[in-house]
Amino acid sequence: MLSVRPYITSDREQIEKICLENAGCSEAKDETKKLILLIYCAYYLENEKENCFVAVDDNGSVVGYILCCENYNDYERIFLEKYVPQAATISARRYVDAKFNMLKFGMFRKDYPAHFYLNVRTDQQNGGIGGLLLSTLKAHLRKKYVRGMMLVCDADNEELIKFFEKNGFKGVMTTMFGRAMAMPFDK
Repeated sequence: MLSVRPYITSDREQIEKICLENAGCSEAKDETKKLILLIYCAYYLENEKENCFVAVDDNGSVVGYILCCENYNDYERIFLEKYVPQAATISARRYVDAKFNMLKFGMFRKDYPAHFYLNVRTDQQNGGIGGLLLSTLKAHLRKKYVRGMMLVCDADNEELIKFFEKNGFKGVMTTMFGRAMAMPFDK
């Protein structure tokens, strides 16, 4: 039986492994792995633990996660101060990658201040884990009176777009970064 619980520090290694697997980077160069984990995990696990959740199996193994930033303005300030410079130590190109990744959420900050990353182990996908993680995060953010949440996914990933639409997200815009999808919360 699967369950969802708040993130704890000892989950980090399993989360990072799932992140790299879903990014297709398990066997990538170390600099690529470092950047992927910097952009998609580090900020959230280090600064917003209370907004991160994991799905675990009966053995307590992490099979999926959702990592969330509740307020873009705080994210932007901290990410620029701490994480973009770390990307710059990898290379100039990685600096640009990190900065552009951060900016893709900025234009939606007023209506959708929260953004998130959701990943499920590839051998566990299509079993309802993603929907369970999304509903957990939505309930959590609503209790905190967050206005809405959003994400950006690959514009040509029709299966993923359908998944988010099925879970209440609407397409907002397609940009150079991908398909922006959002969910406003009822007031």
